[in-house]
Amino acid sequence: MITRVRLATYSVPLEPTWPSAEGPVSRREGAILVLEEDRDRGGHVGFGETAPFPGFGLETFGSSVASLRLAAKYLVGLPRERYAPAITDLHRLAPVMACPCARHAIDLALHDLLARGMGVPMARFLGGAGTLHEVPVSAAIPRLPAAETARAARLAVERGHGTVKLKVGGTSPMEDVERVRAVRDEIGRLVRIRIDANQAWSEAEAIVALRALEPLGIEYCEQPVASGAIESMARVRAATSIPIAADESVSDAPGASRVLEARAADVIVVKPMALGGLRAARHVVAKAEEFGVKVVVTSLLEGEVGRAGALHFAASLGPGLLAHGVAAGVCLSGARDPGRLERGMISVERANITDHWFHALGLEVQDLAAIEEAA
Repeated sequence: MITRVRLATYSVPLEPTWPSAEGPVSRREGAILVLEEDRDRGGHVGFGETAPFPGFGLETFGSSVASLRLAAKYLVGLPRERYAPAITDLHRLAPVMACPCARHAIDLALHDLLARGMGVPMARFLGGAGTLHEVPVSAAIPRLPAAETARAARLAVERGHGTVKLKVGGTSPMEDVERVRAVRDEIGRLVRIRIDANQAWSEAEAIVALRALEPLGIEYCEQPVASGAIESMARVRAATSIPIAADESVSDAPGASRVLEARAADVIVVKPMALGGLRAARHVVAKAEEFGVKVVVTSLLEGEVGRAGALHFAASLGPGLLAHGVAAGVCLSGARDPGRLERGMISVERANITDHWFHALGLEVQDLAAIEEAA
């Protein structure tokens, strides 16, 4: 039974700044949710995280935290046999109904408690015998001048990554082409390059840029046009040999269905944080599998707790050809990868969700609700 609900908020710098639909993001705000059982009776602690990203169409950080504060009274006293039903019935927690990142925090923390109670890593709990022990991961590089982007890509490769994701858009399409070409010249042909336009291009710009990029061996282009422009994205896909990935267009299972039914993407990007948790992410994966479309699991640039959950989820899906975006990628103060990076892979067995990050940052954990002790 959950006896105490706690929360630790954080605000840490992003260095360098990260692009978004609302402009550059220089700080990352989030909160770690802590669900505690009675440890005197062999109970466990489960961790979740909320971290809405500006410009992604999610709730604000303030509304997400407010929702978790209101939801705490529904969580405290919840018996273990109700954890799994609660995950499938989160609408009972009315305050978090409209806040997917807050739902993610609760969903992840409850999954964590269930896995700990069974004495298995979360990936094993989620995926059974097909679970991966190591997950291939990509390195994400923000939009920088060509020379700086090439240097950052070289450092990622030296660190062990076999796939790098470059942010494009925000400048002219031809400047984007030159930036990508500089990276390809720097790291050679053996390393995979994927690009992410974050909705920055028009349909015409996307077609011009992608056709120019075709000789550079691009693994895929993520969200070349606006999230709601599904038919436009389908036309871009038809006009180039570079595969197209849908990210912001996949804000929920119906969004994934619209993309898939329009044949607008070759890859579906699954962000458990943005979708509202691991259960919601599983629904999107199942929908993609119906259409024979590949899936890549990525973080939303959250802290270690959320990224560890995404890593375990990716591992639970079994082997695939594409690297997942669950490594740190950018400099979040105090952040590290949820497991050791070797040969472009992160070991899942060593990547259990922990409270390392908020202890490393010295964050204050506030009590939201607790069972009253008997007098």
